[in-house]
Amino acid sequence: MYLKGRNVPLRRSRRGVTWRIIVLLGGILGGLLVLLQVQEGAIPQIDPFAPTPTVTRSPLSWAEEARAQFAAGRFSGAVEAYEMALTTDPQNIDYWIGRARAEIFDQQFAAALESAEKAVLLEPDNARTRAIKAWALRELGRTDEAGAEATQAIGLDPNYAPAHAYYSLILNDQLNFDQGFREAQIALELDPQLIESHIAMGFSNESVGNREGAIKRYNDALALNPNVISLYRRIALNYRAQGTTAAAQGDAAASQAYFEQAIQYFNRALSLDPKNIQPYLDLSRTNIQIDRLGVAEQYLEQALALEPDNPLIHGRLGLLYFKRQNYESAEPALDLAINGGVYTVTTTLTGAVTVTVEGMPLDNLNALEFYYTMGNLKAYLYKCAPDEAPRYLGAALNYAPDDFTVQSSYAESLAICRQRQEALAAATPTPTATSSP
Repeated sequence: MYLKGRNVPLRRSRRGVTWRIIVLLGGILGGLLVLLQVQEGAIPQIDPFAPTPTVTRSPLSWAEEARAQFAAGRFSGAVEAYEMALTTDPQNIDYWIGRARAEIFDQQFAAALESAEKAVLLEPDNARTRAIKAWALRELGRTDEAGAEATQAIGLDPNYAPAHAYYSLILNDQLNFDQGFREAQIALELDPQLIESHIAMGFSNESVGNREGAIKRYNDALALNPNVISLYRRIALNYRAQGTTAAAQGDAAASQAYFEQAIQYFNRALSLDPKNIQPYLDLSRTNIQIDRLGVAEQYLEQALALEPDNPLIHGRLGLLYFKRQNYESAEPALDLAINGGVYTVTTTLTGAVTVTVEGMPLDNLNALEFYYTMGNLKAYLYKCAPDEAPRYLGAALNYAPDDFTVQSSYAESLAICRQRQEALAAATPTPTATSSP
């Protein structure tokens, strides 16, 4: 059998070898020339291990991430993503509105107003910019301004559902319950998939004492986004209010059931963000109401471990110590809350660490209870000098002269001080005059 084909030479051509040697020598000489130029600085040196520049993300990519963060309940992450989008597209009102909305859900209300105002500055005649500004103003307690912005938004676009939802919240704050309910209904009809529509309807029910209706509507909102801590808190607060009412009516079983529901929802809020102190404070207060004082104290201690410089936590601990008749601990805790000072935290990891606590001004509503409780405590301990019990009781009465609890504390505690002074005066022997010999 024969195989046909071309003949294969057994020896290479000398001419091919010669040309390959010439090319190889040329390459070596060229490499040496480049090396000399690099050493002289004519050609920049390149580090093969240096990181290559990354491709810049587009604003749209950041906005998509912001929406994903929002849906996951990571509102601070959404704010940061919108911030990145705005660094390259600062004229985009969608990003400013989205950022303001995320800031409101993250309870950064002052920042939300700043974002909303920038959106309004870009497009003052846009219903969306006016509406988000209305919501931010409402959350800061500037209700009249919020109402004006909301009505302007509705005038610009009567079919914009968020404007009606925010206006509903504002109207209920103003005790205009019927119109608030109608605005919530309009929002739901326009956009039943908008979480704010359900929040507005929930708040409308809550404002008139329909707690079951409020709980249902807030749960409807959670169905749209199950990661909103504030909604779990609102549901829990409504259950707690029902528990308080049932207890006042003498229905112990119903009261207990409602309080357990409240605790369940507060715990769900806590599970979403274990570093958020608010659910700890909620759980502490709820357990105080059902006389689980030891459990309440544990929640406050957990909160304090997270924020040892927070005067509110020190004040709440002071109130709890007072209730448990631990007066020795109550006084310094209330003093830190009111007057501020230095607090030492001791942990197994860091040892003793000192933090500075800023005292709470009396115009903070939480501080009012701290002031009159401190006054009551000092009167009970017979600390009745002008800068002791009278100072705190007088400050509380001046701030809230019509508050019945403040009035009672002032009258009863200062009466204790007077009785103490009278008792001391009666026990002091009157010096008698001696005649000279």
